[in-house]
Amino acid sequence: MLVLEMLAGTESGLGVSEMARRLGLNKSSISRLLGTLERRSFVERNTENGRFRLGTGLLTLLAPTLATRDAVRAARPILDDFASESGETVSIGLWNGREALMVEQTLGAHAVRHYARSGIAVPAHCTAAGKIFLAHLSKAELERFLADGVRRYTSHTLTDRAALLGQLDEVRRLGHAKNAEEYELEACGVAAPVWDFRTNLVAALAAAVPVHRFGPKRQRTLAAIVMRYAALLSQRLGYDPAHAGRLSGE
Repeated sequence: MLVLEMLAGTESGLGVSEMARRLGLNKSSISRLLGTLERRSFVERNTENGRFRLGTGLLTLLAPTLATRDAVRAARPILDDFASESGETVSIGLWNGREALMVEQTLGAHAVRHYARSGIAVPAHCTAAGKIFLAHLSKAELERFLADGVRRYTSHTLTDRAALLGQLDEVRRLGHAKNAEEYELEACGVAAPVWDFRTNLVAALAAAVPVHRFGPKRQRTLAAIVMRYAALLSQRLGYDPAHAGRLSGE
């Protein structure tokens, strides 16, 4: 919107007359528009001089986008350390409303390049990163997701509703998710949630592992590593576990 773009370019704000002149509109039209924006807190008025500037409501709208962008930027050095310690292909995934979008990737010393390719969207119900997002959807959002049905990719894919819901309960309880050949044969993985300062889930940190290196002991080791690095990234984004507990009533 032109009014918001105009206000973004000034620190002191603009008056109704100045905005009307720049946009070539009459003052009454600008006043009505500003009244609507002010009610939604997209702009705020200085009561002393009557000038308008951007309001906090706009920041609220932009917060999810800014949070995910910050998460990716902050994740880059953490991915390097994560890959070095685990030796695997590690990545960070974002939620696109239906799938996990893997946006950054680092290869460890023993990584298999084929797995968890950077830049692709992977299904939520049968990947470790995707399960992180599914497990933390609201009940209504999860119901809408399940209403469309889930596709079977391999013989290991969980398509039974009750079984999948039980697995998502386990993800929330344990703090990490696993994928054991559920999306692609021979490809496994673990993932953990990344939270921001608002206690919003903004990303999933994940490691992709070939099945021959995914025995029970290795699963436990990788789960501990991914949760530690996800917690570190969350901390860098301002996440406070104590505050999260108070918000949830724990």
